[in-house]
Amino acid sequence: MTDFTGKKVVITGGTTGIGFATAQRFINDGAKVLITGQDKARVADAAEKLGPNAMGTVARTEVPEDAIHLAEVVAAQFSHVDVLFVNAGVTWPAPLGSIDTDHIHNQLAINVAGPVFTVQAIAPLMGDGGSIIMTTSCLDVLAQPGMAIYSASKAAVRSLVRTFQAELGGQGIRVNAIAPGPINTPIYSKLEMSEDDLNAMAQDVVSKVPAGRFGEAEEISGAVTFLASSDASYIRGEEIAIDGGWSTL
Repeated sequence: MTDFTGKKVVITGGTTGIGFATAQRFINDGAKVLITGQDKARVADAAEKLGPNAMGTVARTEVPEDAIHLAEVVAAQFSHVDVLFVNAGVTWPAPLGSIDTDHIHNQLAINVAGPVFTVQAIAPLMGDGGSIIMTTSCLDVLAQPGMAIYSASKAAVRSLVRTFQAELGGQGIRVNAIAPGPINTPIYSKLEMSEDDLNAMAQDVVSKVPAGRFGEAEEISGAVTFLASSDASYIRGEEIAIDGGWSTL
């Protein structure tokens, strides 16, 4: 267990899945955590489940004004930030022939503009020893039919990690990424696919993963807390794949 006693952590997309599991892990390790989400009731419910060392606020960080407001809330609650986990993201699969402007604009707004505005707003509250972790995806290096725009958006985030590290490194802030593979999270229930199509997609994905299964959110959270800790002090601008070997083997 890593000791995060007294540390202040901000997690976007923290109401379910990887974000929620990571918030729980930080809290178990002694941190105070502020989570964000888009739905007020879900944010409140998640914060209550996480306990007294958690708080939540509604934010759509692809909207610059929301990102600025988030920074104001964080400054009022925490005064400074030790760890920022930029995790909020969406996916809307579509084959090439079905891609429209909504597929492009919505995914690029949430998955690319959101992280930019989040880091832009929160980084001034961080200092020497601060750590930013961003969620990419193994699909930023893999080809999966129907995932062109999502994959492109996550490849963009991978590029942001490198550039943000170059810009923020002089302030003592480390910037890294985790690249999850297929993980059992509620994101799959939001794909507007039939149960049969979801099952077929899941079977196709698992057939390609050397581990032979979907991962669990708790298997991602440990990598995030590692990158946030002093144990990772010499890791900068890196992306760690946590995908059951899919992108490697």
